[in-house]
Amino acid sequence: MQTKNSFFYTYFILKKFSSKQHPMNASEIADKTFEYFQLDKKPDRRTIYAHMNDLEIISEFYQEDLAITFVRNSNKTVYLESTITIGEAHLLCDAIATSRFIDREQSRELIDKFGVIVGKNLGSFFEPRIQFKNTDRKEYNKKLFENIDLLTKAIHEGKKVTLQYLKYDVNKNLVPSRPEKDGYKKVRPYYLIWQINKYYLMYYYDDSTAPRFMRVDKIRDVQLIEEKVEPLKNITNLSDYTRNQVYMFGGMPEFIQFRCKMYSVGQVIDFFGEDVTIKPIDDEYFHVEIYTSPDSIKFWLMQYITSIDQIKPKKLAIEIQGMLEEALERNRIEVEEESI
Repeated sequence: MQTKNSFFYTYFILKKFSSKQHPMNASEIADKTFEYFQLDKKPDRRTIYAHMNDLEIISEFYQEDLAITFVRNSNKTVYLESTITIGEAHLLCDAIATSRFIDREQSRELIDKFGVIVGKNLGSFFEPRIQFKNTDRKEYNKKLFENIDLLTKAIHEGKKVTLQYLKYDVNKNLVPSRPEKDGYKKVRPYYLIWQINKYYLMYYYDDSTAPRFMRVDKIRDVQLIEEKVEPLKNITNLSDYTRNQVYMFGGMPEFIQFRCKMYSVGQVIDFFGEDVTIKPIDDEYFHVEIYTSPDSIKFWLMQYITSIDQIKPKKLAIEIQGMLEEALERNRIEVEEESI
């Protein structure tokens, strides 16, 4: 049994204990194998060298299918290097640890998997951040990743799906988004998109010509149905469309223009990226043009309305004006005259 497993032993020891900073020679691998697996006999160096050669060949010819790379140094030491760097793993684990829609146990499991890939105990590093999820008593969608698999399959195969869409109630429980059909919908799924620190499904209703978005973490009971989805035609550049969606309300894009005070140039670039068209007007103002849907941008415009004016098209400006006037009326404070 030990002979059959000897190649695995060598691989395991290199995966667990070697690195660029700590390469190992054949003698060190043999010693560590004997100690770690409590073998009756220490592996001979000739066997270890043969394993090194096999690992080098596997790494060279099957690199696209593996998560590791075999590296041989000139001094006859070797190590296994993950194809994902520590920095890349930390970036992804940070997103997992701080995600509001992945619960604590799912977060731990995912981070531990990244730790195995890079050969580091990432779980203990991120545990303090994961513990903060304790304070959030909302209900999580336990079938999140299963739903992602099903939606991905539907998109790949070009099939429609039925699903139940949920929302949070005041008790932070997930409930059907609408009473009609208990929140169930039939939709044409097209893309899964990570935007604004959330995961969204871009979809169309059968009778709709405008795209919409729904949060994947609020989707339940995904079922593929044998109805084909037509290719997406009315959005030619998905990257541009999604990048300019401030809030994921969907709708068909059009050119939106406005004038903005110069001190807000940073906020404009932060939200819309460096590709946004901005032109200075004078020392105080600059002009902005962005290709996005009015439904997506109108709440952003109201957020920065103290530095924005001259909004076009006019129908969007009128809609925003009406929303602001209604909000002002509801929030008006009666000022009592001070007695003299």
